[in-house]
Amino acid sequence: MVNPYKTHWYHRQPAYWLDKDPGRPAGTTRVPECIRLDPEPGHTPSARPPVRIFLGTEPRQYRATRVFVHSVMKHRDPARAYEIHLMSDLAGIGRAGWKTGFTNYRYAIPHLAGNTGRAIYNDVDQIYLADPAEMFDLDMDGRGVLAISVRENSVMLIDCAAMAPHWTLAAVQAGEGHAHFKGVMERAGLHGELPGVWNSRDGEHPLPEIRCLHYTTLHSQPWKPFPEMLRYRDNPLGHVWHDLEAEADAAGLLLFTQDRPSREFGELVELYRQMHARPETFAGYRLQGHLDTVGKMIAATGATTVLDYGAGKATHYAPLEGAAPDSPLRRAEAWPGVTVRCYDPGHAPFAALPEGRFDGVVSTDVVEHLAPFDVPWVIDRIFAHARRFVFVVAACYPAGKTLPDGRNAHTTLQPPAWWQMQMELAARRYPDIEWRLACDEKGRLGKRRRVFDRSSPSRLT
Repeated sequence: MVNPYKTHWYHRQPAYWLDKDPGRPAGTTRVPECIRLDPEPGHTPSARPPVRIFLGTEPRQYRATRVFVHSVMKHRDPARAYEIHLMSDLAGIGRAGWKTGFTNYRYAIPHLAGNTGRAIYNDVDQIYLADPAEMFDLDMDGRGVLAISVRENSVMLIDCAAMAPHWTLAAVQAGEGHAHFKGVMERAGLHGELPGVWNSRDGEHPLPEIRCLHYTTLHSQPWKPFPEMLRYRDNPLGHVWHDLEAEADAAGLLLFTQDRPSREFGELVELYRQMHARPETFAGYRLQGHLDTVGKMIAATGATTVLDYGAGKATHYAPLEGAAPDSPLRRAEAWPGVTVRCYDPGHAPFAALPEGRFDGVVSTDVVEHLAPFDVPWVIDRIFAHARRFVFVVAACYPAGKTLPDGRNAHTTLQPPAWWQMQMELAARRYPDIEWRLACDEKGRLGKRRRVFDRSSPSRLT
């Protein structure tokens, strides 16, 4: 039987053939980040257990992750709690030969769920068009897994206690593949059939009947996550996904926020505080190579105040006349007449984030030091503090420093297109702000800088 969802050679870009297996390293995230949706105010909380969803995703799929979460929020029972566990870059699990960055995480779900209760598995290329609680509460008739077939398990309802002896973390870490996990399930008689409307692949069912829509054909996924690898074509149901993204934009949806950052954010801030104790660390010199660029933006916008978001120790600035030695207010000789406010959460004198807005906000040697799920809200805060312009530098290569826990200091390593997408998503919410992004890459031929701004061809197609 011909697979109608297959991506053929002619759908591939030349870059795919040069790097078919990117050799993804094991991740560094100890446990999945969790987005919890509590019962909404004004509704009597349901006595039913929280609907637990484990989402297979990766940083390059942030845009799809956000729309997936919005689809759950839109269709959820407001009286019930929901937990969306983001399985991304998990530690201790090698990914050699995986089709995606999350391919076999699904088989670790019984372990991640404490080997108890129920859990739903979803791939990130899906959206809900109905309440996932309806699937979560289905009669499993003693089965360990409900999926539309033994072969196709990109949507599953899992009895974690029943599957715990068969789908173990040790087997996932050992590199066992789909054939192993599907085989042990089938031999134990633990597979049951899930109604197809809960995994409707590219619209196998009439749209009004679909409960979970799966954009399974890689080269027609509406958000086009890998344009360097695939030749994309339009999806007849792409408008459904884009309409959901527009709703998420209108609601200002961020998966994590300044008030509710990822678990990893606080851990990283503490590690950077430890590193700041060394006088030579994070002196703030990274901005030096961009003084002229920022100066042109200052001149073009008439800016007189600038917030340096992530200033390090700010040793390249001069003291502001009349200010105390540890004052966060500074000046730059390259920007006459401009008052600079320094902010850096890892350096005590600058650790308090100021309120209000500044004519311009600059951020260098910052965003690549965040966890991937915190990048969107930090960039959003950078825009929120600006009246006229934003300038951000992102390093797209490993750092020369390591964190006290042994990780590379550049905890988010993504290509320029990913950083451009993050800037564009934020700029949608702040249409009056001019922005520029400089992405620094290192390769065999040396260092290269790519610059993006509002006039660059958009990534949000």
